[in-house]
Amino acid sequence: MDTEDAEPIIGACSEMCPESEREERERKGDLDKFERLDGDRNLTSKSLAVKKYNRTAERDAALIRSLPVLQKTVDHLLDLLNHPYDEDFLSMHNFLWDRMRAIRMDLRMQHIFNRQAITMHEQMIRFHIIAMHELCEYTRGEGFSEGFDAHLNIEQMNKTSVELFQMYDDHRKRGCPVPTEPEFRGYYALLKLDKHPGYKVETAELSLDLAKMTPEIRNTNEVLFARESF
Repeated sequence: MDTEDAEPIIGACSEMCPESEREERERKGDLDKFERLDGDRNLTSKSLAVKKYNRTAERDAALIRSLPVLQKTVDHLLDLLNHPYDEDFLSMHNFLWDRMRAIRMDLRMQHIFNRQAITMHEQMIRFHIIAMHELCEYTRGEGFSEGFDAHLNIEQMNKTSVELFQMYDDHRKRGCPVPTEPEFRGYYALLKLDKHPGYKVETAELSLDLAKMTPEIRNTNEVLFARESF
């Protein structure tokens, strides 16, 4: 069942990571380096542990974070980027990539598609753009022990963009257009035009995407720049 078709759940989890998950991952030593307390793989805290992505959509409200907690989690994750991008950036990317997917899942489960959710999605897309810029020279298994998978990075940027555009459309239908829409439509158009390692993008899709845009958006400077780059 699609999460958007199911009845919305009101998240009751008040921490960035549900207590049950946090305790289980402590026991198993399944803590990311950014979650460890004093570097101990079996010890974390409420201020460090962040819920992992789970492909199975959870229906237990106690495991789903409320909107204020999701905002706190996004702020916490983005704060990790306020450091020089060195060899730790790949590990940071892999950590943020997973935890941001979990945030999007919690938003969908609660049918939260408001302006706050829009801003979160926009922040995630900017993160994926930064990652591609900083890590594009490293193919999987090169340069870093874990390797950078451009395919997965672009795939998540694409999925996040699709969800974001649906929210843009819904807000416009209600007479509340979002000022940042042209910026992110432009990013998406550039994504369609570029050739990414390990990720095939059909440029023909751009014409269809442009046709779906309103004339106002299609003729903004951001989208026109992408079109002129073709």
